Amino acid sequence: MNSAQRLMFVSSPSAPRVELESFPIPVPQAGQVLVRNTHSQVSAGSESNFLRFGPQSYGLPESALRANIGYMTVGRILAIGPGVTGFAIGDRVTTAAGHSSHALIDVTPTAAIDPVPDGTPDEAAGFAALGDVALHGVRRAQIQIEQSVAIFGMGIVGQLVLQFARCSGAHPIIAIDLVDERLELARRSGATHVINPSREDVVARVREITRGAGAEVVFHCAQAASILQTTMECASDRGTVVLTGSPPGTATIRLKEELLRKELKLTGTYETGMTVPHAYWPWTRQRNRRSFLRMVASGQLHLGHLLTHVVPATDAPGIYDLVLRGSTGWLGIVFRWE
Repeated sequence: MNSAQRLMFVSSPSAPRVELESFPIPVPQAGQVLVRNTHSQVSAGSESNFLRFGPQSYGLPESALRANIGYMTVGRILAIGPGVTGFAIGDRVTTAAGHSSHALIDVTPTAAIDPVPDGTPDEAAGFAALGDVALHGVRRAQIQIEQSVAIFGMGIVGQLVLQFARCSGAHPIIAIDLVDERLELARRSGATHVINPSREDVVARVREITRGAGAEVVFHCAQAASILQTTMECASDRGTVVLTGSPPGTATIRLKEELLRKELKLTGTYETGMTVPHAYWPWTRQRNRRSFLRMVASGQLHLGHLLTHVVPATDAPGIYDLVLRGSTGWLGIVFRWE
């Protein structure tokens, strides 16, 4: 390959779109490595927000109408700049680069570049960043063995929260989603029960499964902010509701009936500043990512059944059209950089 390629997200009132463009293969400078990516993984919620609502919804300036976004890649180190230690040419790594065939990575103590252990497929390894998000939420929830858990939203983050909760000894584990195919995948991820709110009263069903108590931990992993009230209704007395997704918009809740009378704990998760370990919280983002990679390699976490599309990067425009149409027909999406 004489030039590199990347996906450019273009926001416009008439026709937001994704384009594939070429750019010169960069040369690593001091403290940098050049990675030749084999795959990049799609964070469907945040990336589709750019196309739906513009660059500000992705945390970019409003003027950034054209951007190379994404933050999950896996590949091999192609070249190393002066002063880099701890990595060698040929090492397989995950990084936080945008969707591209080549990426320059600044190697610092807190950089999002992690070695991929043997036995971890590239298609799964690239989801380490979402593994970090899910694991952080489960750590914040402090799940105990035999603690009941309900999870709203069976996207990739919800599926990984489910699997980490299973590894933590949670029981029962209740998966909740409007899409039946995602609920079937949740069973394969370890859910003991599944609920489709379009057909069942989700609050009554959660209480039935938990013998009237409600779930001791409820995870909000969906893209709908408005369901926060329902998650609180599903929680047990003195239960915990953890916001692990990043739903846009606002939510209306009852203060007296749920938050006050049930003495609920409402926990947000975002990981600001989680780059350096502290005696009271040693779980950095790097440690979470590397835990995810180790657990995939050991067989404790399973992603194969969650990968519905592993396709060439040239298929990206059609893939994003599919994502923008709704939640059916896809889940884990991976682009191959041939």
